[in-house]
Amino acid sequence: MPNPYLVRLREQHDALRTSIEGIQTRAHEGNRDLSEEELRSVTEQATQLKTLTDQIESLTDVEVRSRRVGELAASLDEGQGEDNGEPQNLGGEQTRSRTTARDRDPGHYRSVSEGGRHSFFGDHFRAHTTNDPDAKRRLSEHLRAVTQASGGTGIIPPRWLVEEYQSLGRQKRVVADLVRHIGLGQDPRPLVLPKQTGGTDANILTQSAEGANTAGWGTDRYTSGTDTLTPVLKAAYQDVSRQLLDASTPSVDSLIFGDLREAWDTVVEGLVCATILGAAGTAVGTTFATEAAFKAAAAAIDAVIDAQTAVAGDQRGPADLAVMNFRRFGAFRKLRDDNNRPLMPVSRYGPQNATGALDNRLIGDIEGVDAVATAGVPTAYAETYAVLRRNAVILAESDVQDFTYEQAGGPAFVRMGLWGYVGTLVRNPGSISIQTVTAAS
Repeated sequence: MPNPYLVRLREQHDALRTSIEGIQTRAHEGNRDLSEEELRSVTEQATQLKTLTDQIESLTDVEVRSRRVGELAASLDEGQGEDNGEPQNLGGEQTRSRTTARDRDPGHYRSVSEGGRHSFFGDHFRAHTTNDPDAKRRLSEHLRAVTQASGGTGIIPPRWLVEEYQSLGRQKRVVADLVRHIGLGQDPRPLVLPKQTGGTDANILTQSAEGANTAGWGTDRYTSGTDTLTPVLKAAYQDVSRQLLDASTPSVDSLIFGDLREAWDTVVEGLVCATILGAAGTAVGTTFATEAAFKAAAAAIDAVIDAQTAVAGDQRGPADLAVMNFRRFGAFRKLRDDNNRPLMPVSRYGPQNATGALDNRLIGDIEGVDAVATAGVPTAYAETYAVLRRNAVILAESDVQDFTYEQAGGPAFVRMGLWGYVGTLVRNPGSISIQTVTAAS
Protein backbone atom coordinates (compact mmCIF):
# COMPACT_ATOMS: atom_id res chain seq x y z
CA MET A 1 0.00 0.00 0.00
CA PRO A 2 1.52 3.39 -0.97
CA ASN A 3 2.40 5.88 1.72
CA PRO A 4 -0.48 8.44 1.73
CA TYR A 5 1.81 11.24 2.90
CA LEU A 6 4.20 10.62 0.01
CA VAL A 7 1.22 10.58 -2.39
CA ARG A 8 0.11 14.02 -1.17
CA LEU A 9 3.64 15.41 -1.50
CA ARG A 10 3.87 14.12 -5.05
CA GLU A 11 0.53 15.76 -5.90
CA GLN A 12 1.82 19.08 -4.57
CA HIS A 13 5.05 18.59 -6.52
CA ASP A 14 3.13 17.95 -9.78
CA ALA A 15 0.91 21.00 -9.18
CA LEU A 16 3.92 23.30 -8.71
CA ARG A 17 5.69 21.91 -11.75
CA THR A 18 2.54 22.34 -13.88
CA SER A 19 2.19 25.94 -12.70
CA ILE A 20 5.82 26.79 -13.57
CA GLU A 21 5.50 25.19 -17.00
CA GLY A 22 2.23 27.10 -17.63
CA ILE A 23 3.82 30.49 -16.91
CA GLN A 24 6.76 29.72 -19.18
CA THR A 25 4.45 28.43 -21.94
CA ARG A 26 2.34 31.63 -21.90
CA ALA A 27 5.48 33.77 -22.19
CA HIS A 28 6.72 31.64 -25.08
CA GLU A 29 3.38 31.83 -26.93
CA GLY A 30 3.37 35.61 -26.52
CA ASN A 31 6.97 35.82 -27.81
CA ARG A 32 8.01 37.84 -24.77
CA ASP A 33 10.17 37.63 -21.66
CA LEU A 34 8.79 36.86 -18.24
CA SER A 35 7.39 39.88 -16.45
CA GLU A 36 8.79 40.81 -13.04
CA GLU A 37 5.73 39.36 -11.33
CA GLU A 38 5.94 36.13 -13.38
CA LEU A 39 9.68 35.80 -12.73
CA ARG A 40 9.14 36.29 -8.99
CA SER A 41 6.36 33.70 -9.01
CA VAL A 42 8.50 31.17 -10.92
CA THR A 43 11.43 31.71 -8.55
CA GLU A 44 9.29 31.22 -5.43
CA GLN A 45 7.64 28.11 -6.84
CA ALA A 46 11.01 26.67 -7.93
CA THR A 47 12.27 27.08 -4.36
CA GLN A 48 9.20 25.27 -3.02
CA LEU A 49 9.62 22.59 -5.70
CA LYS A 50 13.24 21.95 -4.66
CA THR A 51 12.23 21.63 -1.01
CA LEU A 52 9.49 19.15 -1.93
CA THR A 53 11.88 17.16 -4.15
CA ASP A 54 14.45 16.83 -1.34
CA GLN A 55 11.74 15.75 1.10
CA ILE A 56 10.29 13.20 -1.34
CA GLU A 57 13.71 11.72 -2.09
CA SER A 58 14.53 11.41 1.62
CA LEU A 59 11.23 9.76 2.49
CA THR A 60 11.43 7.49 -0.55
CA ASP A 61 14.87 6.36 0.62
CA VAL A 62 13.36 5.46 4.00
CA GLU A 63 10.59 3.49 2.29
CA VAL A 64 13.03 1.56 0.10
CA ARG A 65 15.36 0.78 3.00
CA SER A 66 12.47 -0.42 5.16
CA ARG A 67 11.25 -2.68 2.37
CA ARG A 68 14.74 -4.11 1.86
CA VAL A 69 15.17 -4.78 5.59
CA GLY A 70 11.87 -6.64 5.59
CA GLU A 71 12.90 -8.78 2.63
CA LEU A 72 16.27 -9.60 4.23
CA ALA A 73 14.61 -10.50 7.52
CA ALA A 74 12.19 -12.76 5.69
CA SER A 75 15.02 -14.49 3.85
CA LEU A 76 16.86 -15.08 7.15
CA ASP A 77 13.73 -16.54 8.74
CA GLU A 78 13.28 -18.92 5.80
CA GLY A 79 16.86 -20.21 6.09
CA GLN A 80 16.93 -20.49 9.89
CA GLY A 81 17.62 -23.96 11.21
CA GLU A 82 18.64 -25.46 7.90
CA ASP A 83 21.79 -27.54 7.76
CA ASN A 84 23.33 -26.97 4.35
CA GLY A 85 26.86 -28.04 5.12
CA GLU A 86 28.03 -24.56 6.18
CA PRO A 87 30.56 -24.31 9.05
CA GLN A 88 29.05 -24.12 12.52
CA ASN A 89 30.37 -22.63 15.72
CA LEU A 90 30.56 -24.40 19.09
CA GLY A 91 26.92 -23.61 19.84
CA GLY A 92 25.73 -25.37 16.71
CA GLU A 93 24.77 -22.13 14.94
CA GLN A 94 25.73 -21.65 11.33
CA THR A 95 28.56 -19.19 10.75
CA ARG A 96 28.12 -18.55 7.04
CA SER A 97 28.47 -14.97 5.83
CA ARG A 98 25.27 -13.05 5.25
CA THR A 99 26.93 -11.19 2.38
CA THR A 100 26.69 -13.28 -0.78
CA ALA A 101 27.30 -12.97 -4.49
CA ARG A 102 23.71 -11.82 -4.98
CA ASP A 103 24.58 -8.44 -3.42
CA ARG A 104 25.77 -7.17 -6.79
CA ASP A 105 24.95 -3.83 -8.41
CA PRO A 106 23.81 -4.09 -12.06
CA GLY A 107 25.50 -0.74 -12.63
CA HIS A 108 22.52 1.56 -13.21
CA TYR A 109 23.30 3.83 -10.28
CA ARG A 110 27.09 4.02 -10.20
CA SER A 111 28.81 7.27 -9.30
CA VAL A 112 29.54 9.93 -11.93
CA SER A 113 33.26 9.12 -11.72
CA GLU A 114 32.43 5.51 -12.66
CA GLY A 115 30.33 6.56 -15.64
CA GLY A 116 26.93 6.62 -13.94
CA ARG A 117 24.14 8.66 -15.56
CA HIS A 118 21.07 7.83 -13.50
CA SER A 119 19.86 8.71 -10.00
CA PHE A 120 18.15 6.05 -7.92
CA PHE A 121 15.90 8.61 -6.23
CA GLY A 122 15.20 10.37 -9.50
CA ASP A 123 14.12 7.08 -11.11
CA HIS A 124 11.98 6.25 -8.11
CA PHE A 125 10.22 9.63 -8.41
CA ARG A 126 9.71 9.33 -12.19
CA ALA A 127 8.44 5.75 -11.89
CA HIS A 128 5.71 6.77 -9.44
CA THR A 129 4.76 10.19 -10.79
CA THR A 130 5.18 10.02 -14.57
CA ASN A 131 5.01 6.24 -14.98
CA ASP A 132 8.36 6.31 -16.84
CA PRO A 133 8.90 2.76 -18.22
CA ASP A 134 12.72 3.11 -18.40
CA ALA A 135 12.90 4.25 -14.79
CA LYS A 136 10.68 1.32 -13.75
CA ARG A 137 12.89 -1.13 -15.62
CA ARG A 138 16.10 0.17 -14.03
CA LEU A 139 14.54 0.07 -10.55
CA SER A 140 13.27 -3.46 -11.11
CA GLU A 141 16.65 -4.72 -12.29
CA HIS A 142 18.44 -2.98 -9.43
CA LEU A 143 16.13 -4.31 -6.72
CA ARG A 144 16.13 -7.81 -8.23
CA ALA A 145 19.92 -7.86 -8.26
CA VAL A 146 20.23 -6.95 -4.58
CA THR A 147 17.35 -9.06 -3.24
CA GLN A 148 17.31 -12.26 -5.28
CA ALA A 149 19.90 -14.94 -5.83
CA SER A 150 21.31 -15.33 -9.32
CA GLY A 151 23.89 -17.57 -10.95
CA GLY A 152 27.22 -16.74 -12.54
CA THR A 153 30.75 -17.98 -12.95
CA GLY A 154 34.22 -16.50 -12.65
CA ILE A 155 35.28 -13.76 -10.29
CA ILE A 156 32.16 -13.01 -8.26
CA PRO A 157 33.18 -11.38 -4.98
CA PRO A 158 30.30 -9.85 -3.00
CA ARG A 159 29.73 -6.26 -3.95
CA TRP A 160 30.62 -5.03 -0.48
CA LEU A 161 33.90 -6.98 -0.37
CA VAL A 162 35.54 -5.61 -3.52
CA GLU A 163 38.19 -3.98 -1.35
CA GLU A 164 39.06 -7.43 0.05
CA TYR A 165 39.78 -8.90 -3.38
CA GLN A 166 43.30 -10.35 -3.24
CA SER A 167 45.36 -9.99 -6.40
CA LEU A 168 48.59 -11.79 -7.21
CA GLY A 169 51.58 -10.87 -5.06
CA ARG A 170 53.84 -8.66 -7.18
CA GLN A 171 56.64 -6.43 -6.04
CA LYS A 172 56.06 -3.94 -8.89
CA ARG A 173 58.85 -1.38 -9.25
CA VAL A 174 61.87 -0.77 -7.08
CA VAL A 175 65.01 -0.29 -9.16
CA ALA A 176 63.02 1.10 -12.09
CA ASP A 177 61.92 4.00 -9.89
CA LEU A 178 65.51 4.74 -8.77
CA VAL A 179 67.33 5.11 -12.09
CA ARG A 180 67.08 8.12 -14.39
CA HIS A 181 63.74 8.27 -16.19
CA ILE A 182 62.89 9.88 -19.55
CA GLY A 183 59.29 10.15 -20.65
CA LEU A 184 58.60 9.26 -24.29
CA GLY A 185 55.03 10.51 -24.46
CA GLN A 186 53.70 8.62 -27.48
CA ASP A 187 56.84 9.05 -29.59
CA PRO A 188 58.54 5.67 -30.20
CA ARG A 189 61.45 7.03 -32.26
CA PRO A 190 64.98 6.16 -31.05
CA LEU A 191 66.66 8.69 -28.77
CA VAL A 192 70.06 9.79 -30.07
CA LEU A 193 71.96 11.15 -27.07
CA PRO A 194 75.17 13.07 -27.84
CA LYS A 195 78.27 12.61 -25.71
CA GLN A 196 81.91 13.65 -25.60
CA THR A 197 84.39 10.86 -26.34
CA GLY A 198 87.72 12.71 -26.33
CA GLY A 199 88.95 15.73 -24.37
CA THR A 200 91.45 18.55 -24.75
CA ASP A 201 93.43 17.66 -21.61
CA ALA A 202 96.64 16.93 -23.52
CA ASN A 203 96.57 20.38 -25.16
CA ILE A 204 97.48 22.12 -21.94
CA LEU A 205 101.28 22.11 -22.15
CA THR A 206 104.13 24.19 -20.81
CA GLN A 207 105.43 26.77 -23.29
CA SER A 208 108.44 25.36 -25.13
CA ALA A 209 110.26 28.70 -25.54
CA GLU A 210 109.61 32.34 -24.79
CA GLY A 211 107.75 34.02 -27.65
CA ALA A 212 106.94 30.71 -29.34
CA ASN A 213 103.68 28.80 -29.71
CA THR A 214 103.92 25.19 -28.64
CA ALA A 215 102.60 22.87 -31.34
CA GLY A 216 100.57 20.76 -28.95
CA TRP A 217 98.45 23.74 -27.92
CA GLY A 218 96.49 23.69 -31.14
CA THR A 219 95.99 19.95 -31.70
CA ASP A 220 92.40 18.97 -32.46
CA ARG A 221 91.69 16.43 -29.77
CA TYR A 222 88.05 17.18 -28.90
CA THR A 223 85.78 14.43 -30.28
CA SER A 224 82.13 13.49 -29.79
CA GLY A 225 79.79 10.58 -30.39
CA THR A 226 76.30 9.41 -29.58
CA ASP A 227 74.44 6.83 -27.56
CA THR A 228 71.23 5.49 -29.08
CA LEU A 229 68.32 4.28 -27.00
CA THR A 230 65.82 2.36 -29.10
CA PRO A 231 62.40 1.85 -27.46
CA VAL A 232 60.50 -1.37 -28.15
CA LEU A 233 56.78 -1.92 -28.15
CA LYS A 234 55.34 -4.12 -25.42
CA ALA A 235 51.65 -4.96 -25.34
CA ALA A 236 49.22 -7.52 -24.02
CA TYR A 237 45.50 -8.16 -24.07
CA GLN A 238 43.08 -10.33 -22.15
CA ASP A 239 39.93 -11.82 -23.65
CA VAL A 240 37.17 -11.73 -21.04
CA SER A 241 33.87 -13.55 -21.45
CA ARG A 242 30.84 -11.33 -21.47
CA GLN A 243 29.26 -13.62 -18.87
CA LEU A 244 32.09 -12.77 -16.48
CA LEU A 245 31.64 -9.04 -16.94
CA ASP A 246 27.85 -9.24 -16.61
CA ALA A 247 27.74 -11.69 -13.70
CA SER A 248 30.64 -10.37 -11.67
CA THR A 249 31.32 -7.35 -9.53
CA PRO A 250 31.07 -3.95 -11.28
CA SER A 251 34.78 -3.52 -10.55
CA VAL A 252 35.93 -6.58 -12.50
CA ASP A 253 37.09 -4.48 -15.45
CA SER A 254 39.28 -2.36 -13.18
CA LEU A 255 40.63 -5.54 -11.56
CA ILE A 256 41.69 -6.90 -14.95
CA PHE A 257 43.24 -3.62 -16.08
CA GLY A 258 44.96 -3.33 -12.71
CA ASP A 259 46.50 -6.77 -13.18
CA LEU A 260 47.73 -5.85 -16.67
CA ARG A 261 49.31 -2.68 -15.32
CA GLU A 262 51.01 -4.52 -12.46
CA ALA A 263 52.33 -7.06 -14.96
CA TRP A 264 53.70 -4.15 -17.02
CA ASP A 265 55.52 -2.77 -13.97
CA THR A 266 56.98 -6.21 -13.27
CA VAL A 267 58.29 -6.49 -16.84
CA VAL A 268 59.84 -3.01 -16.71
CA GLU A 269 61.53 -3.82 -13.39
CA GLY A 270 63.05 -6.98 -14.86
CA LEU A 271 64.20 -5.10 -17.97
CA VAL A 272 66.04 -2.46 -15.93
CA CYS A 273 67.69 -5.07 -13.68
CA ALA A 274 68.82 -7.13 -16.69
CA THR A 275 70.31 -4.02 -18.29
CA ILE A 276 72.26 -3.16 -15.13
CA LEU A 277 73.51 -6.65 -14.30
CA GLY A 278 74.30 -7.44 -17.92
CA ALA A 279 76.30 -4.26 -18.44
CA ALA A 280 79.96 -4.58 -19.38
CA GLY A 281 80.97 -2.30 -16.55
CA THR A 282 84.57 -1.15 -16.50
CA ALA A 283 84.72 -0.41 -12.77
CA VAL A 284 86.51 -2.94 -10.57
CA GLY A 285 84.36 -5.97 -9.77
CA THR A 286 84.89 -8.76 -7.25
CA THR A 287 84.32 -12.49 -7.74
CA PHE A 288 83.83 -14.72 -4.72
CA ALA A 289 84.65 -18.37 -5.34
CA THR A 290 82.29 -19.61 -2.62
CA GLU A 291 79.64 -18.37 -0.24
CA ALA A 292 82.13 -18.85 2.58
CA ALA A 293 84.54 -16.50 0.83
CA PHE A 294 81.74 -13.95 0.57
CA LYS A 295 81.19 -14.11 4.34
CA ALA A 296 84.82 -14.31 5.44
CA ALA A 297 86.13 -11.33 7.39
CA ALA A 298 83.46 -9.04 6.01
CA ALA A 299 85.00 -9.41 2.55
CA ALA A 300 81.65 -8.62 0.97
CA ILE A 301 81.52 -5.24 2.68
CA ASP A 302 85.08 -4.49 1.60
CA ALA A 303 84.20 -5.46 -1.96
CA VAL A 304 81.34 -2.94 -1.99
CA ILE A 305 83.70 -0.26 -0.69
CA ASP A 306 86.22 -1.13 -3.41
CA ALA A 307 83.46 -0.96 -6.02
CA GLN A 308 82.26 2.39 -4.69
CA THR A 309 85.79 3.76 -4.96
CA ALA A 310 86.26 2.34 -8.47
CA VAL A 311 82.98 3.89 -9.63
CA ALA A 312 84.11 7.22 -8.24
CA GLY A 313 87.15 6.88 -10.49
CA ASP A 314 84.82 7.31 -13.48
CA GLN A 315 84.73 10.98 -12.43
CA ARG A 316 80.92 11.10 -12.36
CA GLY A 317 80.52 10.63 -8.64
CA PRO A 318 80.70 7.67 -6.24
CA ALA A 319 78.34 4.72 -6.32
CA ASP A 320 75.06 5.30 -4.51
CA LEU A 321 73.11 2.13 -5.27
CA ALA A 322 73.55 -1.65 -4.90
CA VAL A 323 71.06 -3.90 -6.74
CA MET A 324 70.60 -7.55 -5.75
CA ASN A 325 67.99 -10.27 -5.33
CA PHE A 326 66.36 -11.12 -2.01
CA ARG A 327 68.68 -14.04 -1.31
CA ARG A 328 71.82 -11.94 -1.66
CA PHE A 329 70.22 -9.16 0.36
CA GLY A 330 69.60 -11.64 3.17
CA ALA A 331 73.22 -12.81 2.98
CA PHE A 332 74.38 -9.20 3.45
CA ARG A 333 72.09 -8.74 6.42
CA LYS A 334 73.60 -11.81 8.10
CA LEU A 335 77.11 -10.37 7.99
CA ARG A 336 78.32 -9.64 11.54
CA ASP A 337 81.40 -8.13 13.09
CA ASP A 338 83.36 -9.69 15.97
CA ASN A 339 80.84 -8.27 18.45
CA ASN A 340 77.90 -9.78 16.53
CA ARG A 341 76.73 -6.41 15.25
CA PRO A 342 75.23 -6.30 11.73
CA LEU A 343 77.51 -4.87 9.08
CA MET A 344 74.58 -3.92 6.87
CA PRO A 345 71.66 -2.72 8.99
CA VAL A 346 68.30 -2.06 7.40
CA SER A 347 68.32 1.64 8.09
CA ARG A 348 65.23 2.63 6.10
CA TYR A 349 61.83 1.03 6.09
CA GLY A 350 58.85 1.49 3.81
CA PRO A 351 55.93 3.77 4.67
CA GLN A 352 53.64 2.45 7.35
CA ASN A 353 50.27 3.20 8.91
CA ALA A 354 48.43 1.77 11.91
CA THR A 355 47.88 -1.49 10.03
CA GLY A 356 51.53 -2.01 9.12
CA ALA A 357 53.91 -1.65 6.20
CA LEU A 358 52.41 -0.39 2.94
CA ASP A 359 54.85 -2.09 0.59
CA ASN A 360 57.42 -4.88 0.58
CA ARG A 361 60.57 -2.97 -0.26
CA LEU A 362 63.79 -3.85 1.55
CA ILE A 363 66.40 -1.10 1.71
CA GLY A 364 69.71 -1.45 3.54
CA ASP A 365 72.84 0.65 3.83
CA ILE A 366 76.39 -0.45 3.01
CA GLU A 367 78.84 2.30 3.85
CA GLY A 368 76.58 4.98 2.38
CA VAL A 369 75.37 2.92 -0.57
CA ASP A 370 71.62 2.21 -0.74
CA ALA A 371 71.23 -1.57 -1.04
CA VAL A 372 67.89 -2.63 -2.50
CA ALA A 373 66.45 -6.10 -2.93
CA THR A 374 64.25 -6.76 -5.95
CA ALA A 375 62.39 -9.68 -7.47
CA GLY A 376 63.30 -8.27 -10.89
CA VAL A 377 66.78 -9.86 -10.96
CA PRO A 378 66.68 -12.39 -13.84
CA THR A 379 67.51 -16.02 -13.10
CA ALA A 380 70.64 -15.75 -15.25
CA TYR A 381 72.02 -13.19 -12.77
CA ALA A 382 70.76 -14.86 -9.59
CA GLU A 383 74.14 -14.65 -7.84
CA THR A 384 75.27 -11.41 -9.43
CA TYR A 385 74.76 -8.01 -7.92
CA ALA A 386 75.80 -4.54 -9.04
CA VAL A 387 77.20 -1.50 -7.30
CA LEU A 388 76.58 1.60 -9.41
CA ARG A 389 75.78 5.25 -9.71
CA ARG A 390 72.05 5.30 -10.43
CA ASN A 391 72.20 8.12 -13.00
CA ALA A 392 74.40 5.90 -15.19
CA VAL A 393 71.27 4.02 -16.27
CA ILE A 394 68.38 5.50 -18.28
CA LEU A 395 64.84 4.15 -18.48
CA ALA A 396 62.79 5.64 -21.32
CA GLU A 397 59.08 4.88 -21.14
CA SER A 398 55.94 6.08 -22.86
CA ASP A 399 52.54 6.57 -21.35
CA VAL A 400 50.81 3.21 -21.05
CA GLN A 401 47.60 3.13 -23.08
CA ASP A 402 44.71 0.78 -22.39
CA PHE A 403 42.00 -0.29 -24.81
CA THR A 404 38.79 -2.29 -24.95
CA TYR A 405 37.34 -3.90 -28.07
CA GLU A 406 33.74 -5.06 -28.21
CA GLN A 407 33.08 -8.17 -30.31
CA ALA A 408 36.65 -8.40 -31.56
CA GLY A 409 36.12 -12.12 -32.13
CA GLY A 410 32.37 -12.36 -31.79
CA PRO A 411 29.79 -11.38 -29.15
CA ALA A 412 30.94 -13.95 -26.59
CA PHE A 413 33.88 -11.96 -25.18
CA VAL A 414 35.40 -8.50 -24.76
CA ARG A 415 39.07 -7.81 -25.40
CA MET A 416 40.91 -5.66 -22.85
CA GLY A 417 44.57 -4.74 -23.13
CA LEU A 418 47.36 -2.18 -22.96
CA TRP A 419 50.47 -1.21 -24.83
CA GLY A 420 53.43 1.13 -24.48
CA TYR A 421 57.04 1.77 -25.50
CA VAL A 422 60.00 1.14 -23.22
CA GLY A 423 63.77 1.08 -23.56
CA THR A 424 66.85 1.06 -21.30
CA LEU A 425 70.43 2.22 -21.75
CA VAL A 426 73.62 2.15 -19.69
CA ARG A 427 74.95 5.60 -20.42
CA ASN A 428 78.13 5.28 -18.35
CA PRO A 429 79.49 1.70 -18.15
CA GLY A 430 82.38 2.90 -16.00
CA SER A 431 79.90 3.80 -13.27
CA ILE A 432 78.83 0.16 -12.76
CA SER A 433 80.74 -2.53 -10.88
CA ILE A 434 79.55 -6.13 -11.11
CA GLN A 435 80.06 -8.48 -8.14
CA THR A 436 79.64 -12.27 -8.45
CA VAL A 437 79.43 -15.26 -6.13
CA THR A 438 80.34 -18.14 -8.42
CA ALA A 439 79.58 -21.05 -6.13
CA ALA A 440 76.78 -19.85 -3.89
CA SER A 441 75.08 -22.47 -1.80
